[in-house]
Amino acid sequence: MGVDSEISYKEFVATTEESRNIVQKAVDALNSGDNEAFISYFADDFEFWMPGSTPVSGSTKGIAEFGELVGQVGDYLDVPIKIKITNFIANGEWVVLEAKGHGVTRNGEDYDNCYCHIWRVVDGKIVRFVEYNDTDLILRVLCK
Repeated sequence: MGVDSEISYKEFVATTEESRNIVQKAVDALNSGDNEAFISYFADDFEFWMPGSTPVSGSTKGIAEFGELVGQVGDYLDVPIKIKITNFIANGEWVVLEAKGHGVTRNGEDYDNCYCHIWRVVDGKIVRFVEYNDTDLILRVLCK
């Protein structure tokens, strides 16, 4: 941030902490199975993107499309994925998580993937969410 920046250091720190708290609360809600609370942290028109060519890869815009995608992932699982954060970096509106996930497929197989999540928080809501993961594992274990 330059000397001529319109955002003060205090505002920048406040934005960083707010972004960090919102993402942490969203992950906590997801891990507790509270889908309504999880979705409440997202802007209505937020964008999600997961690269790859798996049945659950691609982009969505808005809560309805994202909900459909989450439902597709859920259809493959007997035990929902819980995320364990291993690294958490917040800077202004941006939050990056490194995480490990564990779930159990309908076939009874452990589904243990590693993630890098990139989140952007604007005005108290998540407006962008990107998920990088092991797409080969998705094809071999989750979506078979």
